[in-house]
Amino acid sequence: MRKSITKITSDISLQLNEISPIADQIQKKSTQSIRNFSNWLTTTEDVLKNLNLPESSKFSVKRSELSAFIPSAGGSKKKEHLFLTATLLTQAQQDLWEVFTAFNEKLENAKKLINQLLGLLYQTNEFKYDANEDFTVFIHDLWNFCHQHEQLKGITGQILSLVNKSDVIIIMANEIDLENL
Repeated sequence: MRKSITKITSDISLQLNEISPIADQIQKKSTQSIRNFSNWLTTTEDVLKNLNLPESSKFSVKRSELSAFIPSAGGSKKKEHLFLTATLLTQAQQDLWEVFTAFNEKLENAKKLINQLLGLLYQTNEFKYDANEDFTVFIHDLWNFCHQHEQLKGITGQILSLVNKSDVIIIMANEIDLENL
């Protein structure tokens, strides 16, 4: 079964949002930032593992690099450790951003195609949403109609090449303008 790109982008986005407080702590030269960054690396690694993404290994390597820190002779251990933490944070953010960007690009392309599909549906005037009707069932019916319609199969195939069906339903539900139906 294909991974849900909406879940992947959402989970990674949450992890990206956790970077700013760690950077603030590093800026304030707080040693707590080192522990918080290590915890963030572990959490990020777990998130990526749970999503079955091999990029999780990049975060375990950074975690081991952080824990294996050995200060140079005569230097300030705290400053060197904070510098290493800041360097690893920059690398980790870049690695996570690259993963996010790749999946988000697919998601955005799928949204564009789904909006094109919805635009075609708006023109047909075949569908009217009844507030008493279950919205989820309505969205499923719209998708099934599109997926089975001979002239729309091409665009639905393109959409399914980018995201799975559950993502299609989520995106359609978010993007649909019921007033245009």
